[in-house]
Amino acid sequence: MPLSSIPENPIYENQVTFVEISENGISTVRSFSKPNQLKELKNKYSLAEHLKSGDKIILSDGGVSVTKISALKRISFGVPIGINTATPDDLKAIPGIGEQLAIRIINFRDDKGEFQNLDELDNVEGIGKKKLKAIKKLTYLD
Repeated sequence: MPLSSIPENPIYENQVTFVEISENGISTVRSFSKPNQLKELKNKYSLAEHLKSGDKIILSDGGVSVTKISALKRISFGVPIGINTATPDDLKAIPGIGEQLAIRIINFRDDKGEFQNLDELDNVEGIGKKKLKAIKKLTYLD
């Protein structure tokens, strides 16, 4: 997906929440635009935690767990990647970030602590103003 087609603040502008539900190896991503729909989903699966865009509910014989939708799927749905909890694979899903840059971002975060501001990414070797602008469209502070 070209970066120019991704809105400035994806998911938060239109308040759509994307949640993937996986049962017996079959996954479905559903979109929710009303808070009561998410509340019904939480009640249906007896979830205590807050559901947010990009969450994945896994139903198995052992119960119910909540993880994250894969980074590639999140980006395709316009769900930004949390820069402070992103794994190298999450970061590599962002156009313009390869394996080495993902490792440098993680190392920077490990050395300096969590990012307090997305502009701090400019301090990572290999990220200039142009790349930073593109990355900011697909990430958020978490």
